[in-house]
Amino acid sequence: MLRALLVTVLVPSVASAGTLVGKLELPQAPERPPAATRGFLERVENPLAPVQSQSVPHQMVIVVEGDEKPATPPQVTWDLVGDSFARPVVAAPAGAEVVIKNTSKTAHTLVAKEDPKLVPPGPINPTGPKSFRATDPGKVYTITDPDAPYLQGKLVVVNTQFIAYPDDSGKFEIADIPAGAYKVKIWYRDGWLARPDDSVEIKDKGKTELNPKITSLAPPAAKK
Repeated sequence: MLRALLVTVLVPSVASAGTLVGKLELPQAPERPPAATRGFLERVENPLAPVQSQSVPHQMVIVVEGDEKPATPPQVTWDLVGDSFARPVVAAPAGAEVVIKNTSKTAHTLVAKEDPKLVPPGPINPTGPKSFRATDPGKVYTITDPDAPYLQGKLVVVNTQFIAYPDDSGKFEIADIPAGAYKVKIWYRDGWLARPDDSVEIKDKGKTELNPKITSLAPPAAKK
């Protein structure tokens, strides 16, 4: 069962449309390297507070792009949960209204590092949600609180409303895609993955399956 997402994208239903489903084939996590030096005691795992690694799929966004820009940009809701975002990365169609909701009692004043005027000023809680429009495809905004720099989220502006957030197993689903040819791009943490875009032909009814294979999680800038 796919996990419920805390990022909501409202899209109109489309007649004669199909659904893209699939599962990411992710690279194996590297083994923990041996200790470089030894102390008086052997290194052991902490039984009371084990290290919690952040899910790789939880930091990914899958985007399906065609030749035409959606006529009606949807609304994107992004939840702020205490001192972190429900998802560290979200994508918003160009022209969409982005609504950030604070579901906790912790007040934060949010700004975009790349454009200080993007997010309306003032604390997000208890005064209510903050909303703004992301207009330029390709723009990436780092949303943070200057007084809490550990609180960071990435907002990626894309030229499509067909967006998926995989669950922890890598499964994803995007409904109401008009029949036709599309490219599938995958974002991970700080950038688009350095891999060729997948091509997919969406049928006018039923489901089309695509299982992207990912051999490296490095973004293009990290490649040499």
